Amino acid sequence: MLDAAAQAVALLALLLTVGSAGHAATVCVLWGAAVGVRLLRRGEPAGRRWAFAAVAGGSELFATWLLLVAGGVAVVEAYTVPLASVAIVAGVVALRTRPGLTSWLALAPGLAAVLLPSLAVVLVGTDPQPWRRLLLGAAALAVTLFGAVRRWQAPVVLGGGTLALLALHEVLRGWDLLPRWIYLGVAGLALIGLAASYERRRRDLLRLRAAITRMT
Repeated sequence: MLDAAAQAVALLALLLTVGSAGHAATVCVLWGAAVGVRLLRRGEPAGRRWAFAAVAGGSELFATWLLLVAGGVAVVEAYTVPLASVAIVAGVVALRTRPGLTSWLALAPGLAAVLLPSLAVVLVGTDPQPWRRLLLGAAALAVTLFGAVRRWQAPVVLGGGTLALLALHEVLRGWDLLPRWIYLGVAGLALIGLAASYERRRRDLLRLRAAITRMT
């Protein structure tokens, strides 16, 4: 009851700071620190400790977002990457300690928060954004390789899907920069190669599908 009342007081204090991101961030930082100290109390059940840790972490993260807004930061990764990193680390720990857990439940939310907002900005944005495209491609490749090494399905599918969409986006961006005959020539060579090794490619695709299906 006392904990609920304290949370209500903190929420009221936050509501009183509406219109001032700096003051709201101060309230969130102080409240996160207070809850962080609260979870160290002796005799607390593990479930309550995790709940307090979630509240403290969420409060500090919200304070960070408010400070970014107050500073006029418009880079979407500044808002998504910190929370996603925490979720991914927690997911990896959960996969190591809970054998029955799948990578989709443990890692997909964090990976989606890292990859999808940046991918959406790249696909619908009008600016060239070369560094964002490069870094996103590197991150997607790293996620895919990490998932393949650990035999986790979610990183392989999400990372590979992001890479495929990025590759398609690059092709479309370069469509008007190169002569049309180059695309026709590449497509023709690809079709010839595919026809010459159709059965082998078919077996490779089946093996790839089976390997991904066996991942957790």
